[in-house]
Amino acid sequence: MLWLLAVASAASARGPSKFPSSKVHVRNGDSGVLDLLQVRGGDDTGHGAERQQNSTTDEEVCIVHSRRGFFPQVIQECDPLDTSASPSDAAFHIQQVQGTGDCLFHSIAIGMAFADEHCHLDMYDASLSRRVRDLRELAVDTLIADPNRTLHLEGDQTIDIHELVSAAAEQYDMTPEAYCSSMRKPGVWGGGPEILALANALQRPIHVFEPIAACNGTEFRLQLCGAFGSPKFDQCGKRVCIIAADDRFPNCKPTEVRRHGEGGNHFLALLPANR
Repeated sequence: MLWLLAVASAASARGPSKFPSSKVHVRNGDSGVLDLLQVRGGDDTGHGAERQQNSTTDEEVCIVHSRRGFFPQVIQECDPLDTSASPSDAAFHIQQVQGTGDCLFHSIAIGMAFADEHCHLDMYDASLSRRVRDLRELAVDTLIADPNRTLHLEGDQTIDIHELVSAAAEQYDMTPEAYCSSMRKPGVWGGGPEILALANALQRPIHVFEPIAACNGTEFRLQLCGAFGSPKFDQCGKRVCIIAADDRFPNCKPTEVRRHGEGGNHFLALLPANR
């Protein structure tokens, strides 16, 4: 199973809770007991630059190379899921986001604005505070509204919310309620459970990639490590792509890149290069 999803089962939550005690069981999974707890991002290195005012209204040309934190090099996806798509649909630019503990929600917000509004947001765009707040609230609201709700993971795999949240809380020695309460706070690192909650609430795929070395270590490639919401929501909305990376990426050599969690926990936005 993908590294993103496969690690451990969780013991029952402590204390009285509306979330039933259970182990994480992903139905139709290939290992039976899985969780979504490996991915957690919140690089707090910071990038102290002021916001730029550039904008574009051209729906055919969305990329703005002068955006703060934009990396113009194109990185290809390895083995795209949709083999019928144009090669340009599997090529991306990297857009850095603020390292304030909210990097997951910043990355998704920038990706959504690009896909839905044809707008390449600067990493310090004034609208991001609202967008990030709304995404964080939606993720937590989804995780607490109905503990028995079944979420679509990827492929034909599903998981019940109470199993997911109980497992996440267990990792931090918290009750599920305390976990969700903490997750509402700005700067608390979001991860796998929140990505899955948003994919289901928004009914659109959120694909998570990792950078890997290719071409004898001379180039980066993007390896898909989690296709949240696919194929269930593939026809409902454009996929949002983010990258879980070493916190030095992309300012390091391909041979130096480390897997997410081994050298820093940070998410960045991926913008399709065909725009």
